[in-house]
Order: sequence, then C-alpha cells, then structure tokens
Amino acid sequence: MPLSSRANELLQAFDQPGCSVCRLTAGSVHNYLGSLMYEYVNEPPTHMAVRAARGFCPTHAWHIQEQINASGLGIAVLYEGLVRNLLKDMGEVKPDSGRRQIVQAAGALKANGPCPACTHRTIVEEHLIRNLLEGLENAEFVEAFRRSSGICLEHLRQALNNNGSSSSKALLTSIQQDIWAQLQRDLAEYIRKNDYRFASEPMGDEGTSPRRAIEQMAGAKDIR
Repeated sequence: MPLSSRANELLQAFDQPGCSVCRLTAGSVHNYLGSLMYEYVNEPPTHMAVRAARGFCPTHAWHIQEQINASGLGIAVLYEGLVRNLLKDMGEVKPDSGRRQIVQAAGALKANGPCPACTHRTIVEEHLIRNLLEGLENAEFVEAFRRSSGICLEHLRQALNNNGSSSSKALLTSIQQDIWAQLQRDLAEYIRKNDYRFASEPMGDEGTSPRRAIEQMAGAKDIR
C-alpha cells in the first residue's frame, strides 16, 4: 500500500527521538502560530477567535511570547482588542457595585470558544493518528516504526479510540508494548547502576531512560 504524504512525514520522523506524532504536531502548531501572528493578525476571524477564547491558552500564549520571533506587535494588536472588549463585556465595577454587576463581570470572563492553537493541534493530531494507522498496512512503515521510539501514552489512547481498523490498532499496540518493555528494562538497569555496588559500571542506552520515560508518559514538552 503506497503511503500518503502525512504517513511519509511520520516515516521520516521515526528516525528522531521521542513520539513522532508529538514532534510533527508541535512543528505544525509552531508554524500555525507564526503564520497567524505575521500574516493573519489583522484578520477579523483571528480577532474573533482570540476574543471568544479570552486569549490563547497558557501553553500557546507563552509559545508566542517566547518562540515566535518579533511577535510583540502582533501580540499588542490581538490583545489590545481582547482587553478592550473584555472590559466592555464586564461592565464597570465600582467598589460599591452590587451582585448584578459582579455576576455580569464573572460571566464576561468565561471563554466562549477554544484556544485557536489548541483547535489546530487537535486537527493535526487526528490527521496524523489516522495516517499512522493506515501506514501500518505498509511493511516498510511497520519496520521503521518498530525501530522508532514509538508514540506517547496520550497518542496511543487517541489511536485506540480512532475509527481505524482493528488489525492496525492491534499491531500498533503490540509494537508499542515491545517499546515500553525495553524502556522498563532500561529504567531497571538505570536504577541498578545507581546502586553504590554497581556505580562503577558505565551507563549505556539506559542513561537516557528517565527522560524517555517522561516523554513516553507525558508527551513532548509544552505540546498541551
């Protein structure tokens, strides 16, 4: 079975450490935020989405601040409108304001929509998971996945809840269990070599096992 473009992206990502779905999703979200801040920051739909969400979620707001170069003006443009409309929706609250004003202000603070970047992330994850399952019908793809770091716990959950074939899900789970079994052995060996009786033994691949365990159970840093 020929591979789709998304499956080919996964195939290439298998050579890199960590969950391939996390890696490609994070890259797509970064590109999305960069495009939004540089090309679509003045577009009404962008402003409406950000206002409805009451700003980006903490993960993506700080990603824009710290990783999207020269985004200060874009942030100012988006958040000036957000804060202005937030104040308008809250209504003026004075020190002696009553319950009605407080209830109005509290209601205005609630988000009416999801973080736009979270929505993008979810769409990308769904596409990648679907193509991962379809790719497992290709022998080359299967062997590359066996040699990879596998996928993280959250993306395995998503894959098993996907509408893909049971045979692909079974194969995926079997390979992932093999990967986690090796991780468990590496963690046990890491623990053993930290015992003073064996501390003189050099670390091998097990030296990276604590970080790999975090990546496997929690997914890539700052992805959600």
